[in-house]
Amino acid sequence: MTRLTTRGAAAIALVIAICPAPRAAQSQAPMDELVGNYADWVYERRKTVELGIVDLDVARRDLARLDPNAIAVDATLPPERQREARRRVLTAFALEVAALGSIKHASSAGRLVEWACAYVRSHSPLNDYDRAWQLAALSVLEGAIDSHALSEHVAHALPVFHDEPRLALARGIVEEQFNAPNEALVRTPTASGLLRAREALTRMEGESFRASERAVARFQEAAKHDDVRAEATLRAGHVQMHLARYDAALATWGTVERDTKDPALLFLLHLFRGQALEGRARVDEARRSYEAALAISPRAHSATLRLAALSFRYGRGTDAAPLSDALLKDDDPRRDPWWSYYAADWRLYYPHIDRVRVLVKQP
Repeated sequence: MTRLTTRGAAAIALVIAICPAPRAAQSQAPMDELVGNYADWVYERRKTVELGIVDLDVARRDLARLDPNAIAVDATLPPERQREARRRVLTAFALEVAALGSIKHASSAGRLVEWACAYVRSHSPLNDYDRAWQLAALSVLEGAIDSHALSEHVAHALPVFHDEPRLALARGIVEEQFNAPNEALVRTPTASGLLRAREALTRMEGESFRASERAVARFQEAAKHDDVRAEATLRAGHVQMHLARYDAALATWGTVERDTKDPALLFLLHLFRGQALEGRARVDEARRSYEAALAISPRAHSATLRLAALSFRYGRGTDAAPLSDALLKDDDPRRDPWWSYYAADWRLYYPHIDRVRVLVKQP
């Protein structure tokens, strides 16, 4: 069971249980009851809501059969605005459920997001809720690290929201996630099917390289947007580095520190720069770069281990042992932005869904 708490005067709590694959003994509350409880929670008619979702695909089919008129919204609104309020409750509910199942049930979560997305895209004219929903949906899909599902979503969302910088950035993330390392994909045993599918694709001659080339080009294009310039530039250089184009990566990163004050992006900049400098055998500069990363986030796994390995390889073994010992004594992965790098906008999901919840009540 996962508990999310929205901060505010009422300190309302949302509890959603995403269970494993359905068994005969498991049952799911009627969908109209689940959606009704969620609506009551959003409208602050109740303090908590528990949504026992057994199977996301079953939930999607039940939502498709649900009569929206059964959703209780603000009865004082005119009929047209009540219909809009119900659309928002329904699509927000689907997104909340998909988000909490996106890691263990990525494919099913993606299908649920796409079902709701049809309602969002078809609404005209587009409004603030539609844009907020799309940003939260992007966070969910990127967090699942499923480049195929993300590619499909971006392909139909970008023409509708063509001026959204994070969708422009997502075009590059699609290609970068195609080459995500195994440790990013296998976060749970249920991700094994996705891993096998990706490995089958990467056996296609040259496809991995072509995906990297497309990623660089798309990140460079996204960098034209001020709002995502720093992250797009960081990611473009990261892909170049993995292509062993170390000098190109170092040149690409030249403007990142000017364009952002985000500690997570700056940590990653120093981490990646250290790796590129190692690739050019500029050992002292690489060490200083790892140390700069650790000044932002002390004892972060990635930079600590890179620095320890660098010290060991270049005859400073006495420096390596204290670093690894300290990491073993205080092993907290939350301080390392690298662990969430391939999940991209997942780090933005909670502020995005908070915005969605607020706008549900403001049709």
